[in-house]
Amino acid sequence: MNKEILLRRLSIIKLLFRSGLEQSQQSDSISFLSILSFHDSIEMFLKLACEYKQIKSEKFSFIEYWDHLPHLTLKESMRNLNARRVNLKHKGLVPAVIEVEASKINTIDFFEQNSKSTFGIEFSEISLLNLIKFEKTRNSLKLSQEEINTNNFKESIKNSLIAFDELLKDYKENKIGIWKKNLFNFPDEIRMSRSINSRKNENKDNRLDDILKMINNKFTHLEKTLEIISLGFDFRKYSKFKLINSSFYKTSTGEYIFYGSEKEEIHFNYKNSNFCLDFVLECSLKLQEFDYENPNIIRF
Repeated sequence: MNKEILLRRLSIIKLLFRSGLEQSQQSDSISFLSILSFHDSIEMFLKLACEYKQIKSEKFSFIEYWDHLPHLTLKESMRNLNARRVNLKHKGLVPAVIEVEASKINTIDFFEQNSKSTFGIEFSEISLLNLIKFEKTRNSLKLSQEEINTNNFKESIKNSLIAFDELLKDYKENKIGIWKKNLFNFPDEIRMSRSINSRKNENKDNRLDDILKMINNKFTHLEKTLEIISLGFDFRKYSKFKLINSSFYKTSTGEYIFYGSEKEEIHFNYKNSNFCLDFVLECSLKLQEFDYENPNIIRF
């Protein structure tokens, strides 16, 4: 099997596994759904393992994979996971919280113990970044990951911020119509007409100018909020992402210039670096769920 195809399919398996992790961290009333994601991710792994080793597996039951792949570990733990899945999906029996936690731990152990022995790749080395189709975003996130690996957390977070900015730009630019606008472009600043501005100068009254500045500041915040929500991003995660990151501006040559107080240095750590990278990854995959171009634009 081509290595590139193998890595991509392993990335999809890891994405499903991570979806299960997120579900397991939610409230007790819905965290049990993670068992379905954990089971599906392992079953995809088993099917891929058989394909990789050229073993026909069309009629295997879940546990029968261990008979044909004898190097696999945790057979009894996986038998229990499968039983929980059957009870939940086919009998409507909701597992206890302790069973959800056991399923999570068993699934983590399964991937960590069997990925290397099956595919020659550590599970921790499988990157989800290869699933991102936005090239600039993908490249910036790879730089962010490299900086995490060398404990350069400040640069990692900066690269994640660049990746997010490039993501928004790339996604919106192919939806621009002939008037250079799309539905993701919200109102610009409110400006005074020249006649009003002239009269203001004559009267030397700056109160109107101050009011407009205040209104525009409010519009700027509202515009960004609407943009984040309209794109389907988690606004609570976005608010944390913004709190962690430094402010920046982009020059006419495309260079990113960062600035901020020294107090922000406390935010530059391993946990926050991974959060920023994961947030941009999540947003990238969210946009890929439904992407499109303006159908009225003719391209030659």
